[in-house]
Amino acid sequence: MASFMDFSGLTLKEKVTLKYHIISALLEGMAVGFLGLNEFIFLKSLDAPSYLLGVLFQISMVVMLFSVLFNQVIKRFRDKKKLYIISVWLTRIPLALAVFFTPETRGEVFFHYFFLSIYLAYCFTTPLIMPIFSMIVKQNYRTENFGRLYSNVAVINKLSGLVTIFIFGFILDQHNYSFRYIYPLSATISIISAYIFIKIPYKDKTVHLKTSMTKSVVNSFKEMAAIVKTNKPYRDFEAAFMFYGLAFMIFTPVMTIYFEKELHLSYSSVSFYKNQATLFSLLLLPFMGRYISRTDPRKFGNFTFLSLLIFILIFSLTKFYQGYFDIFNIRIYYTLFIAHFFLAVFFASMLLLWDIGSTYFCRSEEVGSYQSIHITMTGFRGLFAPLIGVAIYSYIGYYNTFLIAAFVMLIAMYIMYYSMKKYPDHGSNARSPN
Repeated sequence: MASFMDFSGLTLKEKVTLKYHIISALLEGMAVGFLGLNEFIFLKSLDAPSYLLGVLFQISMVVMLFSVLFNQVIKRFRDKKKLYIISVWLTRIPLALAVFFTPETRGEVFFHYFFLSIYLAYCFTTPLIMPIFSMIVKQNYRTENFGRLYSNVAVINKLSGLVTIFIFGFILDQHNYSFRYIYPLSATISIISAYIFIKIPYKDKTVHLKTSMTKSVVNSFKEMAAIVKTNKPYRDFEAAFMFYGLAFMIFTPVMTIYFEKELHLSYSSVSFYKNQATLFSLLLLPFMGRYISRTDPRKFGNFTFLSLLIFILIFSLTKFYQGYFDIFNIRIYYTLFIAHFFLAVFFASMLLLWDIGSTYFCRSEEVGSYQSIHITMTGFRGLFAPLIGVAIYSYIGYYNTFLIAAFVMLIAMYIMYYSMKKYPDHGSNARSPN
């Protein structure tokens, strides 16, 4: 705890940056927390059909396909702070439209698609806003302090979100359409957070790009294809990630349906399970950080995949054993409670594997290209995987869908294992000359 709060040795610029970074992260954590139950709101309050829930999950992944394009937009926009504020307004203001949802509109198809449209706008946060956010922070923290300060503020952000989502769960149990007021509040808090964040000093770097945007995007895809062709350990890493992503996206929307249709969980119960996994994952993060730095990323990947596999299997046991106890309005199933500890392990390890796993396969100057492949592949599998999960559930039920997801996870783990055996060297020098 002492090291967490130790901000000694910082330059004046770092102290100023940290101050605004913490305040904005605290507010943004609250804003994100208010949106943490959106899939359950969509299913429970709006009475949306299962296949549209698949679309909701699909949206958050598909927007990542625009990462390469937005990267070029960001490079060409001189005033990064101005672009940041414009992007925040464009992605947050649609949340204010939630005021048009009323109990009388429940079950109406138009309002289902209206909700999806609002969520789509918000999801462009990932490919457009987050890169600018990272650029501004990175410029103000020295390399030796960047990881520590960034991760500490991230913990503050997550804790703020945990408190918010927990309170929001109880509010929704009392008034299940309270989101129509909470979402505009979330947008307001997020916009305030953005204006505080841009108080952080940032010097725009002049970049002269002679290549047109279209050609730059095409060249980016060509470079990505060349990397996959020549760096075989990384190709295997992404292949395994593809199967993991399929399993995760097949399982997750069906899990939400199971919570509502079979277990009839309250909002506060769902927020409890989300918080249980997230809080425990924060405690595990330092240990996971040390583990990934000392081992082959593919071995770490299999550890991550195994934790998700165990979560799915224990979660599936709820079909056969539904023992539980109630605390206030929170229903705690024994199997779900145990399973979510393994989900916490998955969250903690996947956070690192997804963010920096690719960097272990390349040189420092190649990180951007490798991460672009990683993000693009996430968007690609998001095009179909969530809908496949809902379709499988519709035909063969919950339990069989969970088993299929577990089987696909085993395929991902086998690919990682096979790659480690065939290509022991995973570094940039493992690249094929052809």
